[in-house]
Amino acid sequence: MVKIRYFKIRLPRIGSLSDLADTSHKISDWSNINLLKASYGELIVMVTTTRELRTIQYLIDGSTVAGVAMTMEQHSIRLFRQGENFFLALLDPPRGAKIANDFLDVLLAGQEYFIEPLELSRAIIERHISSFESSRLVSAKVRDFQIYEKAIARLEVTSKEGLPPEIAPFLDGKFHRVDSLTYEVTHEFRKGLVNYSANGTIRISAPLVEIGFQTFEARL
Repeated sequence: MVKIRYFKIRLPRIGSLSDLADTSHKISDWSNINLLKASYGELIVMVTTTRELRTIQYLIDGSTVAGVAMTMEQHSIRLFRQGENFFLALLDPPRGAKIANDFLDVLLAGQEYFIEPLELSRAIIERHISSFESSRLVSAKVRDFQIYEKAIARLEVTSKEGLPPEIAPFLDGKFHRVDSLTYEVTHEFRKGLVNYSANGTIRISAPLVEIGFQTFEARL
């Protein structure tokens, strides 16, 4: 499955994203950022990061030698505009939002901005799911559900036959938070899964990637 994490951002007043790329920095100064595309409403870059991994080498005599190995990772970041709002999409995201913050710090050169994970509300999910020819909820992960006094549960409810919108009758009227929802969808003879996570991440099966992410962003 292809995984993209979405963030909603507030940027300083700018004419366009292409102007931002052209005037904020000289591209040659971006040693770890490769600019792939810059247009009025879209900016795409490839960010290269390095980190240290601690290693232990076991010698023949049974002793060990501690060391450090460098690893390199590349992440695709897409900054785009939808109406009056700006969003950041991070392909195959690591945990946390550090890479997104580091990129915006470089791009905006000290200017103030605000970034937060996109809240995948039921309304946003339902708008997106309606773009497919057919869909059914097949899995839901729930947390903070109180099972008795001073005890809360984290649980997963699944059904190949499909779940009702309220997920389960024992959740009706009870406080809980939804961690993720997974739908089985069909569109133009293609079938797959779409998963929505509370942290703004969407996972889509390969056959539905093109139509899935395109229709999601069009409905933001």
